[in-house]
Amino acid sequence: MVLETVEAGGLAHLSYLLGDDAAGVCAVIDPRRDVEVYLDLARRNNLRVTHILETHIHADFVSGSRELAARTGAPIYVGAAADGYGFDHEPLKDGDTLEVGVLTLRVLHTPGHTPEHVCYLASGGKGSSEPWGLFSGDTLFAGEVGRPDLLGGGSEKKLAAALYHSLHDTILKLGDEVEVYPAHGEGSPCGGSIGDRNTTTVGYERLHNPKLKPMSEAAFVEKVLTGLPPAPTYYRRMKKVNAEGPAVLGCQRLLPTLDPERFDAERRKPGTVVVDAREIEAFGGAHVAGALNVALRAEFPVWSGWMLRPEQTILLVTQDAADVETVETHLIRVGLEKLGGYLRQGMRGWLEAGLPFETLPQMSVHELHDRVRSKRKGDGLQVLDVRRDDEWEAGAVPTAKHAFVPDLRKRLDNLGLDREKPLAVYCGSGYRASIAASLLKAEGFAAVENVPGSMKAWKAAGFATEKPGTGDDRDDEEE
Repeated sequence: MVLETVEAGGLAHLSYLLGDDAAGVCAVIDPRRDVEVYLDLARRNNLRVTHILETHIHADFVSGSRELAARTGAPIYVGAAADGYGFDHEPLKDGDTLEVGVLTLRVLHTPGHTPEHVCYLASGGKGSSEPWGLFSGDTLFAGEVGRPDLLGGGSEKKLAAALYHSLHDTILKLGDEVEVYPAHGEGSPCGGSIGDRNTTTVGYERLHNPKLKPMSEAAFVEKVLTGLPPAPTYYRRMKKVNAEGPAVLGCQRLLPTLDPERFDAERRKPGTVVVDAREIEAFGGAHVAGALNVALRAEFPVWSGWMLRPEQTILLVTQDAADVETVETHLIRVGLEKLGGYLRQGMRGWLEAGLPFETLPQMSVHELHDRVRSKRKGDGLQVLDVRRDDEWEAGAVPTAKHAFVPDLRKRLDNLGLDREKPLAVYCGSGYRASIAASLLKAEGFAAVENVPGSMKAWKAAGFATEKPGTGDDRDDEEE
């Protein structure tokens, strides 16, 4: 037997290749869009992809099922959906079985995260006649369960109730020894607080998962819908793309490299955005006017999906040419396909070509602290917190105003910010603050500064936070 886990960095997405090496066949479960990794694994193990399995209509990434089907000829199997799909597929219902060599996958209909969601219960293999593994998709994770709120439209409570029964009436009736292989690990917004293990067991979750403790359906519904982080706005678009069937990319064309003069001309075209994927300090030192800073860290694909639109033509600035392929892959995984090229030699080439650049000053938390104290005595500094609502409500920098980064554009006119006065922007670590600060610069704010380290640095320095709306300090570290 062959079982390989493929992790897509930045999305905390887990997919699987499961095969019978004696029969030379395999299935791929929940594939990502860049499918070469599965083809390489199949070749390496002398396997042929005969089944492509989806657990549900994904919301956080573009499915690679159609791409893989075009490359292998294998059929796509999905849970039967009331609204149907816009591509060729084999619908599955509860109790159906699929044979992959000596391996058997039994379909379990597990609605809750989505109505059509299915899990695959694996058995078979040498000495493995009983079920040994559950490919749980987004129904059950390590330490967490799937979110039932992503479909929207008032379906949250109904789906949460369905999730309760999927877990208690189906999954928890499996053997405690059954391994659980979920579609996501720690960091995915598809679960409220997923643990840092990529696999678990039914028995471990029965004992330790707080959402699986004995409780009524009503108590579960309330618990699972309370305290969820905001869902990225691009999720709704992803679900539509995946239901209709993503475009097959085939062989990707080489992303063009643009010399500075050509890059400068292209960026001025309507509907074009420059994404600068360098670290926030490098962006602060020099960047192309109007660029959006989304640093190439683990968070890059989620925040790119949140801040960019698929109809925009995207031009890239990276630290070096080696980063271009990584950035391009991340963007394609979240359905951002209109890539116009990247800046040859990065900002070094831009500067040496004698083209104008802008800077984004960085304000230390110590300076911010001093100026906030002075603000109460007449300093004109404005302070903006761009964290989530729950982070903001837990304690903020005194005098700050608040707008979550993805809502910033639509809330600008109501925040009462003066575009000519100094403005310091902070978040949890400085990452989201740099996104917001670069956006504000592009919107015409003349004196915006990012606060690197942001709230982490503020607290590490021993400075007090304030409960928004009260003026009362939450901490007593400072006099």
